[in-house]
Amino acid sequence: MRNRLSNVIRRFRRPGLTGGGYFYDLYAPNTAALTVSDYQAIQQRTAQTLEFRRTIVENNRMQYASPGSRVSFQTNAERLRLNLYWNAEVYNVISGNATFNGVGSVLSNGTEIGTFDWSQPLVKGYSTPTYPLATGTKTVTIVWPYSAGLQLQSVDLQRGASLVAATRPANKIGICGDSISQGFESSKITTTWAYLLGNTQSRQVINLANAGVPADASHATALTGTGCDRVTYMIGYNDFASQTALVTFQNAVQGWITNARAALPSARIYVISTIYSPNTNTITLAQYRSAVQAAELAAGDANTFYIDGLSIMTNNTNRLSGTIHPNDLGASEIATNLQPLIT
Repeated sequence: MRNRLSNVIRRFRRPGLTGGGYFYDLYAPNTAALTVSDYQAIQQRTAQTLEFRRTIVENNRMQYASPGSRVSFQTNAERLRLNLYWNAEVYNVISGNATFNGVGSVLSNGTEIGTFDWSQPLVKGYSTPTYPLATGTKTVTIVWPYSAGLQLQSVDLQRGASLVAATRPANKIGICGDSISQGFESSKITTTWAYLLGNTQSRQVINLANAGVPADASHATALTGTGCDRVTYMIGYNDFASQTALVTFQNAVQGWITNARAALPSARIYVISTIYSPNTNTITLAQYRSAVQAAELAAGDANTFYIDGLSIMTNNTNRLSGTIHPNDLGASEIATNLQPLIT
């Protein structure tokens, strides 16, 4: 296959047997037949590495995560291996250090055939085990984890296998908010509600949600240029945790709606109050939910809609991992219940 940046064939062959006695062709990350999608921005794409990046910059360094971004291709290979590099750039707001969290996925024709993660911060390079693939031509997809600074260094296919570009849907949904939308505490990227909703909507997912952030009007500018025709914004828990004044919170949400509309003049925007949590405080979650609804009403945008977060997941702690983030069951319910509302 041809390298995107030149007319030189970029199929690299490693001499001899590799990985359990198999011969592989190694494809550079900028090989044109590797289709990249579901991302906001590319940090670098060269013959050595592919790395995505997002433009919302906070102290958690989540700009180096790119939840759900994809590399896809069609092949008749029956063996696949990936060479990955974890850059340790993401700050883990749960563990409080630069470890990696979140599990990526490998799909064949949409079915998960394997996952990858690396939990040792000092061991950054990683060659995955061999993933066996079914016979015949299939679409293979590599899905980035919800919270890790991941780089792809090569896609290794059994020697002589075909490699053809794959396609992704043209329509896109932007997922905005905090860690509940980014996917924290889901067991892997493919069980996050954003990923599941994108599948049922047949849309690419541009996940701009950022762990730990409060409502911030300026964050909506990250939607500029994404081409999203649908957008969700779930917000409120971090303001509740820090007890932000309600008027300050409401103004920030309203400002976010205004900026999102400027970024995407024709998109349908769905503003969602935070989901169920048993946690209590002086200013209650119910008051923050009401403030989100009031902000949506005050924005006066006929193409923006309010969704009550209590309506999209069973209000029980068995839907949560801890007391804040949805577990896999809760995330599945959120995706299912949002599906008919995102029209």
